[in-house]
Amino acid sequence: MRRIMLIAACLLCATTMAAAPALAGNGALARDDSSEKYGLSSNEDTQTKADDVAMKICGSDKCKIVFRTGPKECGAIAMMSEAKGPNPVWGAGKHKVRAQAELAAVTNCQKRTKGQCKIRGVECNR
Repeated sequence: MRRIMLIAACLLCATTMAAAPALAGNGALARDDSSEKYGLSSNEDTQTKADDVAMKICGSDKCKIVFRTGPKECGAIAMMSEAKGPNPVWGAGKHKVRAQAELAAVTNCQKRTKGQCKIRGVECNR
């Protein structure tokens, strides 16, 4: 009887593990250099899906993938507070810690302007 219970428990564990979804951990940042449009994706099953989602959110045929994020990684974009005209100033960053990704994005944006940059978006993967 004990042996049957042990076998049943092992079968239950095996089927539960097989049915568990894979951890998603792919993201991307897409951006259109001629406008303020951008798209951030996160927690997608594949990098291709992450790229597609970011491009769709960006919503322009001029969008290009700027960077990709992996498992447990965050991506952020910062832009000038009052972006004006074509090619508004922006910066991006990625890091395993959300606050560090945001800081990198603001720092990269500030390198290109004397104006004030602020975070426009941030996404973190599981």
